[in-house]
Amino acid sequence: MYYLTTFIGYFSAFFILLIILLLVLIQSLIGNQKLFDPLIKLLSRALPAIFGIRVVRSGLSGKIAGKPVIFMANHVNFFDVFILYGHIPDFIRAVELEDHFHWPIWGAITRRMGNIPISHKNTQDALKSLDDAHAVISCGTSMAILPEGHRTRDGELQPFMRGPFRLAKTAVADIVPVVMKGLWERKAVGSLLVLPGKVDLVFGERIQAESFKELSDRALKDKVRGVILSMLE
Repeated sequence: MYYLTTFIGYFSAFFILLIILLLVLIQSLIGNQKLFDPLIKLLSRALPAIFGIRVVRSGLSGKIAGKPVIFMANHVNFFDVFILYGHIPDFIRAVELEDHFHWPIWGAITRRMGNIPISHKNTQDALKSLDDAHAVISCGTSMAILPEGHRTRDGELQPFMRGPFRLAKTAVADIVPVVMKGLWERKAVGSLLVLPGKVDLVFGERIQAESFKELSDRALKDKVRGVILSMLE
């Protein structure tokens, strides 16, 4: 039965992605990236739901007040982006691995949405991407980043990369830690099978930029990873 529901889920997800692609193409041609944002968020919430994944959000009652923030979350599987985008009430953009921009359908979606590709192979390109992300934050848009850089291969939290924390310090942006609990049990990397069930999406306390201005990138990375690890446990 789970194989059947998984097949139906992938089949339906294909059409949801096509609709999202159409919406982002229209709004990019019009020049208004926020035009269909509520509808894209709705479709993003619908995509995990068609697989039987029920997301329960806690810790965030509404939009983030004041200046833009950087949402930092654990990286589990391809549902991450849809769960985060669909359930973060703010208008956000993301820093995403550059390889994803070459994927069929999704590559066109993430490119047209204005997400920022980042390289894990070329340091200079990666630094340029962080500068681009800084510019987006400076214009008042919050960012979402998965600081592990890669999906977990065993369900455990992986080491964090330093780049996102360098960005937080240079942009003087507050950090909101986020965890997705139970998502690995729904779909593990390497398996196409998706098991229905609950995923807890938990938003932690906002970490003010003022509180880490004296910390090094490495120290801030360790601090935030510790917070996210404690939230997962």
